Amino acid sequence: MGSKKVEVRRPFYRHPVVRVVVILVLLVGVSYGLVGGLRIVLGTETPLMVVSSGSMIPTLNVGDIILVRSINPNNITVGTIMIFHDPQNYDLLIVHRVAEVNHYSGLNFFTKGDNNPLRDEWRVPASDVIGVLAYTVPYVGLVSLELNGGVGLTLIIALIAALIILEYRGSSKDKMREGGKR
Repeated sequence: MGSKKVEVRRPFYRHPVVRVVVILVLLVGVSYGLVGGLRIVLGTETPLMVVSSGSMIPTLNVGDIILVRSINPNNITVGTIMIFHDPQNYDLLIVHRVAEVNHYSGLNFFTKGDNNPLRDEWRVPASDVIGVLAYTVPYVGLVSLELNGGVGLTLIIALIAALIILEYRGSSKDKMREGGKR
């Protein structure tokens, strides 16, 4: 009688590429869930920001992560650190201290960076206010700033490739060990 060799297939979730994909999906899901939760708790569409300029040194440094909370603009006073759309480029957000509150043609704010010698030249309408500074995490955002360029994308791709290779090599070693146990 001849013995038949039976091929036993591993469950799909034990495949190294599947494990890497699952890890990446979980990381992205947790990240988006965290940001979504912060949006709800802090009441703003932009709950997290990374400080990218030195205009607020020594209060805020490049690479600090800030939490932004929503506020009624009528409650903003002189000295409050406010986050608002850049009046010259609406897509950019600025973090500066309120230097003056005025009501010339509606509620407006004049701002100044702590590290800037002069007050900003623009007037910020209340409708452009995103929120105010709620909390700071020093320097943690430096990684994010570095990853924003081409170097960051290359690094992310290299890390994913390394993770896949490590998973595959670990899986191959497991197969060899199982093969030697016969």
